[in-house]
Amino acid sequence: MIAVLTGGVAVAVIEAVREWLRWRRERRAQREDAEVLNIERRLNNLETLNAAQIEALKYILYDRIRYLGQEYIAAGEIDFDDRRILNSMHAVYHNGLQGNGDLDNLMNEVNALRLKTD
Repeated sequence: MIAVLTGGVAVAVIEAVREWLRWRRERRAQREDAEVLNIERRLNNLETLNAAQIEALKYILYDRIRYLGQEYIAAGEIDFDDRRILNSMHAVYHNGLQGNGDLDNLMNEVNALRLKTD
């Protein structure tokens, strides 16, 4: 009889340990799931922020290229380095930031300007 009771207690203890281990695994899985969701949420926020910063940079670069280009056209000439830098800025705007072609005509006029000779 003691052997039967001891065996029953042992089975109950084993089942309790199994249940505790299962609960612990589920709890760990829930924490990992929550961490993954938090990481995904943070990535989405970073992607949104990055897109907004790219748009802002695009507008700033557009405005700067347009302003400088108009100033050089009004002056009727441009320095070699200034033209090189402006073309580099336009390449970043147009190719790197996927800007539209609104500045292409302006850049054609700037590139047709007489080069300053000092």
